[in-house]
Amino acid sequence: MKSDGFTLVELVVVIALTGVMVAVAMPRFANGDIFETRGDAGLLSSTLRYAQKTAIAQRRNVYVILNNAVPDTVSLCFDTACNQAVINPETTAAYVFTSSKNVDITSDNASVGFDALGRVVPNSTVNYKATNKKNNAQSVTVTVEADTGYIH
Repeated sequence: MKSDGFTLVELVVVIALTGVMVAVAMPRFANGDIFETRGDAGLLSSTLRYAQKTAIAQRRNVYVILNNAVPDTVSLCFDTACNQAVINPETTAAYVFTSSKNVDITSDNASVGFDALGRVVPNSTVNYKATNKKNNAQSVTVTVEADTGYIH
């Protein structure tokens, strides 16, 4: 006897197995927490690089200030008191980076700067950490190296 297709039992088993696999795998793909955390870490890294390049271009110190008054915001200023802000060329307003509502930005140094050669002021390694508020296990660290100002 020759068979030209699948039996009803075989089709039901394949559909049931596919449903189980989708139910197990889907939450892993639907959870965008790590993407949000990595995205904010990338934007923070870009903000730090912009501060460094502005310091080199303007031949003066530019400070990156982690604002405690407004949580999860980073401002770029020409002085530590932030009396003179760096202008964002896109908006022509003060340059302020605000992280997503689900991401905390912390640092071991709330105010770090770059000098006219792009070096860190004060000369020490600084770590910024972007941590997801919903899942504290998901965090990304952005490091600014001492001496060179290399950001990674």
